[in-house]
Amino acid sequence: MGHIIDSTYIYGTFFAVIPYVKVTLMITFLSVGLGTILGLLSCVLQQNKVPVLSQLSYLYVLLCRSIPNMVLLYLVYYGLPILFLALEDQTGVHVPFEKVPATFVAVVGLTLHTGAYLSEIFRAALQSVPKGQMEAAQAIGMTWFQAFRRIVLPQATVFALPLFTNQFLNTMKSTSIVFVITVIELFGAAKLYTEENSQYFEAYIVV
Repeated sequence: MGHIIDSTYIYGTFFAVIPYVKVTLMITFLSVGLGTILGLLSCVLQQNKVPVLSQLSYLYVLLCRSIPNMVLLYLVYYGLPILFLALEDQTGVHVPFEKVPATFVAVVGLTLHTGAYLSEIFRAALQSVPKGQMEAAQAIGMTWFQAFRRIVLPQATVFALPLFTNQFLNTMKSTSIVFVITVIELFGAAKLYTEENSQYFEAYIVV
């Protein structure tokens, strides 16, 4: 077995890729953090049936949940320069998109994907709390915000937490695709390390 799997190479790969763990974690936490804000906003707009915005929010969730993560990442990667050029054409404001780091693009792409899924998780969590509890809280003198914070939110959080954790892990695993837009994270570092001798199996064991 020792001749089949090169343990020395595994050891070398480990120290080559370990500095890139922080890149993977940074992209994950930023994407989930921003995705949480985007998901909450989308959820609230749909729940309150805000004219136009709720329909746009529904369309966003539908599209970003339907499009494969890698395709969405490519759309953002190639679409942002077009958006910046259109902005410059309309306003005259030049955005140096060529200087925008690929990590930023990766975070935007993963945020759109994560936010769409979290929006549905939050919506299901809020709907799991009976409407009568909100009405009862307001009947005893609580404001809508007080009732939401004290009564609805704690119960919805218990429902949403397992699904939120699952989405966090899915986003972390999805960071492996950002290598296609030149971001070097854990998977990308291992792939680059193996280019000289093609010992991919050992490298991916480490990953």
